Amino acid sequence: MAESQHLPAELLKSADRVVVQTQYGSIKGGRALNGAAIFLEVPFALPPVRFEHALPLPSSFRYEDKEYIYEASYAVQPHNDGQAVGMAFEDKVGLGKPTENPLFVNIACPPSFPSKSGFPVKVYIHGGFLQFGSPHHLTSQAQYIAAERSEVWVNIGYRLSAFGFLASDKPKVAGNFGFKDQWLALLWIRDNIEAFGITGLSAGGHSVHQLLHYASHLPSGEQAPFQSAILQSNSIITTPKTPAQLRPQFQALCRALKVDPDAPDVLDNLRDPERVPASMITHAIETDALGVALGTFRGALEDSWVPTTPDPMTWQRTGGFARGLQAHGVRSIVVGELAEEWYLYSIAHPATSMRDIELNMERYYQTDVVEKMMPLYRTLPEGAPVREVERLFGEMLSEGQVYLPIRLLARDLLAAGFPFVRYIMRWTPGVHEYVTHGTDRAIWALRLPILEPEELAASRAWLDRIAAEMKAVETTGFDKGVLDVLTLRQDKTIGWEKDPRWDELMRLLAALPGETPL
Repeated sequence: MAESQHLPAELLKSADRVVVQTQYGSIKGGRALNGAAIFLEVPFALPPVRFEHALPLPSSFRYEDKEYIYEASYAVQPHNDGQAVGMAFEDKVGLGKPTENPLFVNIACPPSFPSKSGFPVKVYIHGGFLQFGSPHHLTSQAQYIAAERSEVWVNIGYRLSAFGFLASDKPKVAGNFGFKDQWLALLWIRDNIEAFGITGLSAGGHSVHQLLHYASHLPSGEQAPFQSAILQSNSIITTPKTPAQLRPQFQALCRALKVDPDAPDVLDNLRDPERVPASMITHAIETDALGVALGTFRGALEDSWVPTTPDPMTWQRTGGFARGLQAHGVRSIVVGELAEEWYLYSIAHPATSMRDIELNMERYYQTDVVEKMMPLYRTLPEGAPVREVERLFGEMLSEGQVYLPIRLLARDLLAAGFPFVRYIMRWTPGVHEYVTHGTDRAIWALRLPILEPEELAASRAWLDRIAAEMKAVETTGFDKGVLDVLTLRQDKTIGWEKDPRWDELMRLLAALPGETPL
């Protein structure tokens, strides 16, 4: 079994260069060892101002005359990623240096490109809790699937952590910069490649759900820049915090940086990289200087992103979400999970007590939601073994991040008659104790160097089946019930099964605003 290597190592072994025209001039890429045409770090927007929305490339913009075959940069981010334990940092982010301008795409085209064109286009948004990661992550490499399935794959870079998601009402910081970055990338792809579908893992799946909500509110007559979506192991469970609710996080960050949050020039100070280097911001987050509950930056409920009335979950639950997507050209959604998501979530943040669990849950949900959620789970005594605490934390976070929101999305799509497929994977390649979060990337990206022949056959069969099911629901609609889930079984066979966890998970509706417990 061969080891994966970073793409520049492959591209530099070949003198073959590929030139393609865009509306901003030509870009020159290279070829991977399997012949796939690769273009790395192609800008899709202007360099952003810190804590402001990015701007699209103007018509006068021209790409630099260079070879786009290097991993030169990745989004600046904290290093306290519990889920990445055991992985070399460069394998997660690439070979470059941190930057506040990660607004680029990596593009992988089939070997027959550019003599042939018109390939289906797929877009991947990397995961990492919206705090970590990069399009250069080894599991994001798309040269294998691009060649195998004759598809163009585009991996999107976007701003992370505080740089992508800081928000406040006083002073006004809109937040959602990372989501807006992703939308600008989709528009660039629409204008420079062709129609496509989007896929996201983990926080990328959450991002896809956010982008779907944005698309559902487009002006009448405007088509979404994508036609289908796959949400892998994540979606939105409840309405995000408002900028007012996020103001304490803004203030905590300011104080950790020794900046007065009430000063009239506070934003000027925060945006000044000389006064506040990016490394100061990441250090404050890594050291929990903001406090545990305030150390994770997420999306905000703010009108410049999606309308606040009705709130996104009410919009989804009452059918406006599905009707909006259909009106704007989105044809299908695939959403799914892995059998043991809890394990990787259990090591996302340190937790040794029930109080640690509660504070860490508040990173992601409004305080009143967490207060209602805690009694719905078992209570561990003081001094309980750390392994038991971690297991409970992993169960709670995975059910809130993956298992329940996926089922609510399926429920709401089915009620509105929107074409969708729901899946569960009980097998993933490799040697690991659990079929847990992220272990399916080798399948979705068809990572040939690490797949044994039997694993490769199962992976191909799964991708073929997902494509066939998507085509079927787009043609004839979803003809099954809310409990029906397409299953990749432990023996690698594929078939429809009934969801054994539906009733168990629906108890959590008691914690969610606007929901009625079953």
